[in-house]
Amino acid sequence: MVEILNSMLKIAEPLQKLLRVLWAFFAIFVLFAGTALAKASKESLKKKPKYCPLKINKTIFIALALALGCQSRDVRPKGTGTEYFPLKVGAYWIYDVLSTSITQLGGQTTSSYELKMVIADSIVSPDNVSYVIQRFKRRNSTETFTSMDTWSARRDQFQAIVQEGNTPYLKLAFPLSEGKTWNGNSLNDIGGTDRCADGKFNCDNYVVKDWKKRFEANNVSFENSVTILENNDRDPIVRQDVRTSVYANAVGLVYKEIIILDYCTVGTCIGQQIVDHGIIFKQTLKDYGGL
Repeated sequence: MVEILNSMLKIAEPLQKLLRVLWAFFAIFVLFAGTALAKASKESLKKKPKYCPLKINKTIFIALALALGCQSRDVRPKGTGTEYFPLKVGAYWIYDVLSTSITQLGGQTTSSYELKMVIADSIVSPDNVSYVIQRFKRRNSTETFTSMDTWSARRDQFQAIVQEGNTPYLKLAFPLSEGKTWNGNSLNDIGGTDRCADGKFNCDNYVVKDWKKRFEANNVSFENSVTILENNDRDPIVRQDVRTSVYANAVGLVYKEIIILDYCTVGTCIGQQIVDHGIIFKQTLKDYGGL
């Protein structure tokens, strides 16, 4: 048995020597191949790559097509009217206001002052962004503005809403178009005397007129504006209720006029348009900024 083991060891020794030689050759091969690859990589970097103009042109065409395709999917199309109602924290508007109140006992009283509206903050909710509007007034430019109250406004791709105190009004309905009508009191319970879509007469219909027309006020002209006729009740016997707001492109509200006159309807004054009580209010933009 010992002799058999000795003979096997004699046979294994040459095999071990052969394996050591083969391993050495393999190591030399790997080292040579690595050096060759590194050299080839450096030379390839020095050479200018060949290119095919046709392939590059195709690439540019595909890129342009993709870019144009992405632009066409803008979910908020331009020019629908949202540009007439800009909202931005820090924006402000200063107006000249002339207000006249009329009563039978007190007669006619007129006051003038400056009104300043400032977007002081914004409140983000899951549904929209609401902008906080602080309102100030002063008798003239030599005085300091004093606080009046706080309103808010919000806008999306369908509507612009102003909340005056606790009452929301649907000021603009997008997209705008000449003659378009909507109920400005649809978000409150004030109602109105205009005919609604359901046939009832409890709406306050706003109408678009002079869309994209020039408007001039306070010796300042706006080339692109839209007029919203908020009411146009001109009953010569009972009551006159005419309310108008004008918005300019990238500016916002530039003019507002309210004429509400209730006529005397008792005895011989009927039909004489003798004002029992009423108000005439004009608000004209004089300065703005921060947009």
